[in-house]
Amino acid sequence: MKSVSLSDLEVGRFLSLCGDLRHESPHQYERVRIKDGDLFFVLYNSNKLVFNENGASFSFLDDVLEKREYVEPVVRDNNIEDRSNYSISMLDNYDFTIGSDETGKGEWYGPLVITAVSTSHDENIKLKRIGVTDSKKLSRKQIINQYKKIEKLGINHETLILTPFSYNKLYNKFKSEGKNLNHLLAYLHSKAITNLLKQVNTTNVLIIIDKFDYKKMNDYLDVDDKIKVIQESDGERFIPVATSSIIAKYHYEKTLKEIEERYNISLRKTKPKNIDKNILDKVAKTHFKNVKPYIKQ
Repeated sequence: MKSVSLSDLEVGRFLSLCGDLRHESPHQYERVRIKDGDLFFVLYNSNKLVFNENGASFSFLDDVLEKREYVEPVVRDNNIEDRSNYSISMLDNYDFTIGSDETGKGEWYGPLVITAVSTSHDENIKLKRIGVTDSKKLSRKQIINQYKKIEKLGINHETLILTPFSYNKLYNKFKSEGKNLNHLLAYLHSKAITNLLKQVNTTNVLIIIDKFDYKKMNDYLDVDDKIKVIQESDGERFIPVATSSIIAKYHYEKTLKEIEERYNISLRKTKPKNIDKNILDKVAKTHFKNVKPYIKQ
């Protein structure tokens, strides 16, 4: 269950819209109690509204709540390259926002996953309502629960999953060209973002990338000059990037589990030196210092 405090205007809007719904007798301190299919609302005399978390409730509340309930104050920074003081309300100025993030680049085992999401203004509000936040603040169980909620909202996204074997091949290809991991990341982020842009029929788009290498990302991402691109340290504080981080983390855990089941190994509890050399490049990123000495020559 979630709750929100309504303004007097919102209370009036709520009461006018819920007239045709099935009402129950209100309890003490309650003004209205509604249970109608998937909808459940309790409006208290204090103007506090309690509701169940599902698509039907959020859809109904879209016509009730003022946007100020979910918009943070904006603080502007004149530094073009690092706009770390911007808040989510800057997203209101664009038809669509695209946020991208990755997971797995710091782990020697498992896949690398890049996810970009495309969201409208209304979708950003809905995502914030369901509690989307940086995946690093969530447990694995919470990641799964949040992913299911995001999936129900039908958020458009592009996810690229590189299993260790595919990752190692691509990494070695980039290395042979004199490039490094950040080149590879910039290439993958650009690919995911570009695929989403093809589906958005407007240039009134803001792209937010969780910052890792400003110059390389700019070199790889070739978009219309009318499209705004910013790279943010701690970019997960923006709803589209946080959403990407959750989707990416969900697929990381899912793919990691599949790899562990296939090779009958628990990678979080095993050291590279104890892994069969014949499978090491299929479960681990071979350029990591703790893995490289044990690679089959």
